[in-house]
Amino acid sequence: MGNSGISKQTHIQRVIFKTPEYQPDGFFELARYEYAGNASTGWTIRKNGKNFQHIGSGYTLVQSLCCGVCSTDLIRHHLPYPLPQITGHEVVGAIDNIPVVSEINASHLARNDHPDKCPYCTGGMHTHCPDRLTLGINKLPGGFAPFFLAPVAAIRKVPKEISIKTACIIEPFAAALHAVMVTPPGNGDSVAVLGPRRLGMLVIAALNCFRKQQGLRFTISGIVRHKHLEELCFLLGADTVINICDTAKANLKQQFDIVFDTTGNPDGFELALYITKHIVHLKSTHGSKVMGLKRLSDMVVDEIALLPYKSEFLDFHWPAEQIKRKNQNIFVTPTVSEEIIARASKIYPDKSFFRSGIEKANEIIKHDSPFLKDSPVPRFDLAIVADTNEIDSVIRPISTEVSSIVRPRGAILLAGSKAGIHESELLEAIFGRGVEIHTSRCGDFKLALDMLKINPEMTKILEEKFITHCFPLKDIDKAFMTAKDSEQSIKVVIKVNGIN
Repeated sequence: MGNSGISKQTHIQRVIFKTPEYQPDGFFELARYEYAGNASTGWTIRKNGKNFQHIGSGYTLVQSLCCGVCSTDLIRHHLPYPLPQITGHEVVGAIDNIPVVSEINASHLARNDHPDKCPYCTGGMHTHCPDRLTLGINKLPGGFAPFFLAPVAAIRKVPKEISIKTACIIEPFAAALHAVMVTPPGNGDSVAVLGPRRLGMLVIAALNCFRKQQGLRFTISGIVRHKHLEELCFLLGADTVINICDTAKANLKQQFDIVFDTTGNPDGFELALYITKHIVHLKSTHGSKVMGLKRLSDMVVDEIALLPYKSEFLDFHWPAEQIKRKNQNIFVTPTVSEEIIARASKIYPDKSFFRSGIEKANEIIKHDSPFLKDSPVPRFDLAIVADTNEIDSVIRPISTEVSSIVRPRGAILLAGSKAGIHESELLEAIFGRGVEIHTSRCGDFKLALDMLKINPEMTKILEEKFITHCFPLKDIDKAFMTAKDSEQSIKVVIKVNGIN
């Protein structure tokens, strides 16, 4: 991450304002806030006249201009973080009248807070820093307010080619572009985006921009349920649009090389598995149990892949990462065939295979065992399991803790018996057809800004057609009701200060 070129504030600043606070019931109530401090000493936050929170050093005060409403905002009361809170993370602000956006993960790297001491920040995984706060989601007050606090090294200037209104979608567009770079299509591929609306439309746009930038030839299909979304799919770059309500499901069976699932519901994942030949890229974090998996949303949050066991996947790494990781330490559950591990050890004699129960593996991670010294972070690089129950246990060995046995951007390899695979659509897809499940989360704002800067036609379409509604901050309840109505809106933006 670079810096924005905007000077760090050193004098004590103080702002007082009233703003709507998101409540546990999903509605808003006004609260009076006071922020006092600076980037060097940290910030004291008072709410309704009482001390509320202290935010450490590494944050800059930014005036909010506008903020997009995200699916995460709409279901914020279902997330495991305290409420009430000032929410909103798709925010555009201004420092000294310069429009800026801020990446949402306040890691050591983003705060310039000794990032050299954090293996996640030095290892190219700063968005997974265990000490991060998340703007408008986890502890750090968000952008649905006149001011917000942004990590000093996470701020990006908005190019003059991009309007303030369009800059509201940089965060979700970065996530969409990140997904495309994690699972990049190649020449001749057929790609489907399932459920294009708030995020899915941006995945279509990102695929189109990526195809143009790389000079590739692959087809993009938007798969929708609502007729009013068809035209926008075409405008953003889809070659074909399929309305699932007018098409027999059987006609779509295994028709696409890559399917990006942006539906946000369990049925979408099941359909994605049905229509893909090779890869499902999952962007949905609905928190529901799907096809026997309870921790699928957590797998997305941790950016972990689920793959059929093949010896070549012991070298699995993300195409989007410049670092090709060695996958030195591999966890193996006791139910996995010893023959599989014996063969793998012969092919990869330098890799360490640790065979144990889940509890023992979790103990090793918690005690930072020297066994894991060659891994980029104190986690196993990969896990090999034999059934779907073990997948959940690897992702969250302790249900009340947010940590996986496998590191972010690692993979779980499913190596069970093929007996009975037809009893489970998930097992049939992975074992029978070799389907890979990829996941991704946050993207790089600089890459997203640069991509939109060189695609002015796309930027214009997103501003005029994708963003369907703007509301003043005082009407935030109405804005949220509109955003929930898929027949009425696509993208809703809330104006806080100074945009038309």
